[in-house]
Amino acid sequence: MKNLKYFALFLFAAVIMPAQAKNVYGTEDEKYPEITFDKTTIDFGLFDRAHGDKTCWFVFTNTGDKELLILSANSTCGCTVPDYPKTAILPGQKDSIKVTYSGSTRRVGTMKKTIAITTNCKINSAYLYIQGEMVEELVADRVKPEEEQK
Repeated sequence: MKNLKYFALFLFAAVIMPAQAKNVYGTEDEKYPEITFDKTTIDFGLFDRAHGDKTCWFVFTNTGDKELLILSANSTCGCTVPDYPKTAILPGQKDSIKVTYSGSTRRVGTMKKTIAITTNCKINSAYLYIQGEMVEELVADRVKPEEEQK
C-alpha cells in the first residue's frame, strides 16, 4: 500500500510538473525579433592622440518577425559611450548604434573595447567591438597604407 502511494505521487508529479514548467523561449512557432549587424568589429587602425576621439556606427537590421527593442548598451569602460535607439525597430527596418571613443584622454597603445547589447530577442545578448592603436604622434614609416588598414 505504501508503494502504491509513492507510485501515485510519482505519476502525478510526472504528469503535472511538465505542464507547469514554462519554456523560457515559448513555443517553437512563436515569433521573435532578431538583430543582425552589418559588422560587429570596427577597427580604427593606427591613429595619433590628437585625433584620439573616434566615433563610429554599427548598422543593424531587425531580421525577425516582431518589433525589436534594445534594452541597454554598455561598454567595458567609461571612455566608450554607446548611443542606441530607444524606440521599437520594426521587422525589416535598419537602424544604428553610435559608439564614441574618447581616446585623447587615454594612454597610448592598442585598445579593444567591448560593447554589450541587451535586446528582447530570443538570444538577448550581442557584443560589438572597437579596436585600434593610438600613438603619441604618427610617424611616416609607421603609417600603414590605406588598403592594409581595411
